[in-house]
Amino acid sequence: MQTVSLIVLAGLVVLLSTLLFVRILRERRAAIIFDQSGLDRFAELIRTSIVEGDIQAAATHVASMLREHCGCDKIIFLRRRGGLFELSYYFGLDDFNRRILHARYTQGLVEVLRLHMVPDSIEHLRDHLPRKLVDCLRSWECDLFFPVFWRDHLYGIYFVAGNEQTRSPAFRLVISSMAQALSAAYHVKWHEDKLGRLQEQLFTLETSRKTPVADTTAPSTALLKLVRHRDSETLVGMIVDEVRKDLELEKCAFIYSQKDDEAPVRLHSDGSRLQILPPPRRSFDHLVSKLDPDVPCDIGCLSQADEALLPLQKGLSEAGLSHLVSFRLTPKRSGVLVWSDRRSAALLAAEIGRHRLTASELMANAESFEEVESLSYTDSLTGLANLRYLMRRLEEEIDRARRYDRSLVLIMFDLDDLKGINDHYGHQAGDQVLRQLGDLLRKSLRSIDVVARYGGDEFCIIMPESDRATCEQFMNRLQQKIAETRFRLEQSHLDVACTVSLGGAVFPLSADNPEGLIYAADMALLKAKAMGRNRALVS
Repeated sequence: MQTVSLIVLAGLVVLLSTLLFVRILRERRAAIIFDQSGLDRFAELIRTSIVEGDIQAAATHVASMLREHCGCDKIIFLRRRGGLFELSYYFGLDDFNRRILHARYTQGLVEVLRLHMVPDSIEHLRDHLPRKLVDCLRSWECDLFFPVFWRDHLYGIYFVAGNEQTRSPAFRLVISSMAQALSAAYHVKWHEDKLGRLQEQLFTLETSRKTPVADTTAPSTALLKLVRHRDSETLVGMIVDEVRKDLELEKCAFIYSQKDDEAPVRLHSDGSRLQILPPPRRSFDHLVSKLDPDVPCDIGCLSQADEALLPLQKGLSEAGLSHLVSFRLTPKRSGVLVWSDRRSAALLAAEIGRHRLTASELMANAESFEEVESLSYTDSLTGLANLRYLMRRLEEEIDRARRYDRSLVLIMFDLDDLKGINDHYGHQAGDQVLRQLGDLLRKSLRSIDVVARYGGDEFCIIMPESDRATCEQFMNRLQQKIAETRFRLEQSHLDVACTVSLGGAVFPLSADNPEGLIYAADMALLKAKAMGRNRALVS
């Protein structure tokens, strides 16, 4: 009996060692793309894209990464200029007709590119590109493409010659991140140009002082000095304060909605500290839909629009505020400006309208910069946080837990058979599963938890203020929830089931630093897989 036990134990040790060896080999193959110099260059790419908006430097880093770290011996970049894509960069081509390397910007091409944000076969584009261009790409073995997109802005298309490295999942992850970084550089430059135009307008207006009050299309000089403020939430209050001072209003308040549809309505006053509760979101949205942005009305229109606004009307009236008008900042930030003044509200309408137009430009600019900044912390496929953000937050949460003598949990998990889905249904199907898993995770966590894509099909969750018992309960619940979910494969019109294996670690019991905690959770994950997958273990 003892001999049998020893044999079984030895077999488990061999199995675990084999799994660990295979994992190390897989990570080393993926790390070929990202050696230390590659990491440094990618970090520089992020900096030149996000911080400086330097298109030329960002494009140079992308080309260098493709050549030196991804082994692409032929590269072509067609940049969009108006209604055409024209050759902007090439590498590895000796003798070719430059006039062939162009394509027309069409809505059909844009729609196809939206579906392929990670490197994919040029066969998907053959019906949307000139035949001569496709033939040339094939003859040069440039069989992969990926777009440079930022929201509705398509800046260009890369074509590269595939090789063994470009077929790895690591390549897809790296290239999609590089494409987003480059698109960020283009987008920052676009907004910097827009910022420059606004500053020129400010200079012209301040020197000439000839802008008539009745000209509602002229920008507000009082607000243009806020043009470099890029925190949208603090910018709201600054805009309202400048409007009040510029129009010399006796009293002023601003009621506005936030970008998040579920977030409560907020109220900003001129310093009089109004003891008024903001209205319910639904009632506020109904009010805004009834207001004419060019025609002020007295305070009594609040209760006329919605009876639920009667408490707000009463509070504003008691504070001495008498008139209001719609003051929308952005499509997702509705607002109502409320004030009192001896002057006629109708006479102030034109000036308020001019301030509103400038304020909307400033807010759109600030929100765009916030979105570009968040790009460096977001995984492009799932929309979750990326590894960079995870490591930053893990250090912060461990420092906080150590300071207040608290515990926290780190959970690592991955899909048990994503490779099987990729092999049977294609990598697009695997990407669809990962996107849907990202949505499921966002709905399954507390607001204080952090979920991030660690890489490939691996994910991490930081759970502050949690202990071992909480960790075990959550992992079992998440494991069951994923197992019961059916993931939709759109192109195959099939629903597939997936399972996950999870490993958890607790600070400070498992480890007292970020690297140790990750290692402990990773070892627990490996052990869970060695025991048959679809399991959850705590270190």
